[in-house]
Amino acid sequence: MTEHIATSNTAAVADTDAGTITRTITIDAPREKVWEALATPENIEAWWDPVQFPDGWRAGSLGSFFWEGKPYPVRLDVVRPPEELAFTWGDLEGEIDATSTTVQFTLAEHDGGTRLRVHESGFLNKPAAQRRAAMEENTSGWNAVLDSLAEFVTTNSLLREGTQR
Repeated sequence: MTEHIATSNTAAVADTDAGTITRTITIDAPREKVWEALATPENIEAWWDPVQFPDGWRAGSLGSFFWEGKPYPVRLDVVRPPEELAFTWGDLEGEIDATSTTVQFTLAEHDGGTRLRVHESGFLNKPAAQRRAAMEENTSGWNAVLDSLAEFVTTNSLLREGTQR
């Protein structure tokens, strides 16, 4: 049996005038399964980066994602299973401040699968010299990250007890 990693997969689009990046994909899996991979720290570590949230995984929690062993700060803004996850994150080894960006994931049922949209905003708050590089890096990053998430979900790799197949 052939597995579908994603049934619809467009590249991330950066809108430099609005300071946003958006990507929407459709994953051939139920929304609850996509949510479990997207919003469970132990699963996130498997398809993206290690994470630490010492106060737990809920709106208002402060934590870190790690890239190549270096932390970047994250504040969970919205945790509304299985529909929406939003967080604000700072720069690598930085702080959450006025130049931080906000990432919103929305999940909707779609033709037996899940339509997942990521929308990152706030790049206009960065100095112009940093904005372009940050948007280019994150546009590429969202392509890789969401492809990795789709593969993780569709290959039945969920790690949380009770969801592994």
